[in-house]
Amino acid sequence: MPFWARLVDGLVVALVALAGFVLVFGGFTLELASARLSSHSIFRPLLIALVLATVRHARCREQPLHHRLRAWATRFAEAPRSSLMLIVLGSRFAVLAVGFFAVISFGIPKEGPFVVSRDPLANLPARYDAGWYGGIATDGYRVEGGYDLQQNFAFFPAYPMLMRVGGYALGAFDERASNEQRTGRALWAGTLISIAAFAWALAFLHRLTVEMIGLPEANVALALIAAYPFAVFFSAPYTESLFLLAAVAAFYRFRRQEWLSAAAWGLLVGLTRPNGCMLSVVLVCIIGEHLWQRRRSAAREPYNLPLAAMAAAAPGIGMLAFAAYVRSLTGDWLGWIRVQQAWGRDSSAAPSIPTFINWLNEGVLLNVISRRPDDSLNAVGLIFVVLMLWPVFRHVGFAAAMFVVVNIGPAVLSGGVLSIGRLSATMFPVFIALAALLPRLWLVPLVIAWALGQGLVAALFFTWRPPF
Repeated sequence: MPFWARLVDGLVVALVALAGFVLVFGGFTLELASARLSSHSIFRPLLIALVLATVRHARCREQPLHHRLRAWATRFAEAPRSSLMLIVLGSRFAVLAVGFFAVISFGIPKEGPFVVSRDPLANLPARYDAGWYGGIATDGYRVEGGYDLQQNFAFFPAYPMLMRVGGYALGAFDERASNEQRTGRALWAGTLISIAAFAWALAFLHRLTVEMIGLPEANVALALIAAYPFAVFFSAPYTESLFLLAAVAAFYRFRRQEWLSAAAWGLLVGLTRPNGCMLSVVLVCIIGEHLWQRRRSAAREPYNLPLAAMAAAAPGIGMLAFAAYVRSLTGDWLGWIRVQQAWGRDSSAAPSIPTFINWLNEGVLLNVISRRPDDSLNAVGLIFVVLMLWPVFRHVGFAAAMFVVVNIGPAVLSGGVLSIGRLSATMFPVFIALAALLPRLWLVPLVIAWALGQGLVAALFFTWRPPF
């Protein structure tokens, strides 16, 4: 089959896909440097596709396009990574669809939420902390008052800087666009970055799971983390996807003694979230595990301890780099920590045991849940992770268990159950351990139940309701 016929087939498929995109979303406009690319017509790409397909099949009857499409679908279904892509595409875009229908069905509060567009689809990523990331991506960091005010230097730079790069492709820096349009385009760039990062994270998680507990459980772990109720944030312009990617990649590369790659991913973790620096503790634990096993083994394989130590320090170095930048803005190395109090993150936010007992004394558990539905949802995520600590230690190892402890523990002590649900979604060792011990008969019911829970969390999140 000649090359030109293959090229024309590809163009026909692309044009039909473009027409479908315009039909659903009403078209698009891209600003690439000084060039402007737009499409708002359904019939023009379909007409061009029809003409190209007619000419192609008139000149080359070999392998009709519909036969080639069927063969493509078969090869995709048989490809090793097809299940990964189906999990990503099926779960992430389903969340966006649920969010969109929740908004148009239930509405959003008239006061309070920031809005970047009157169109509910264009405005869909504009939720909660996403506005901070969008503002940093388009306008950078700034100081606008004391630590009692919420300010954008509380947010680490890696994710909004990626949004800035992606925003250029979507016209976020078009001088003719309003501030709301620029922010909205940056937020959609962030959404696409989150989905892509989640896909890449699952690829690393698959490899890590195969190495630790075997191939049959690898796809199970992917399905579990994608269906988890708080996995909603892997479809939003939030840092969860990037943090998951960098943490899994650093953990995987470090275990394989690929020091440069592990250090690069570790540095990214440290620049992504405040808790990213805690990965250094986990990597030191991996060093300890290896040295312990090496001591007990007859075969003494070489181990470059100085390089391992430098790679383990990378997450902490990332945090220190951002702290130095915040000091240049505020004069305070810990400014990014002190400003967290404006979001209610301090030691007094953690509920005490007597308070919890008083809640239970006032009524049965369902009454407590009815009074505090937001805290209850987050508490479910916390309880799940805590219950999985021992299985993580048994099936995945001490370092993996420490990853859960050093991330969840400080968050609970500093803010109670605030945002613990979405943090629990990034605890990848939990899903590896669950895949190892979960009976296969329970897998489908659990995934269905979790997916329903994710639909609930998506409806709450996109309609501006707690617990976020």
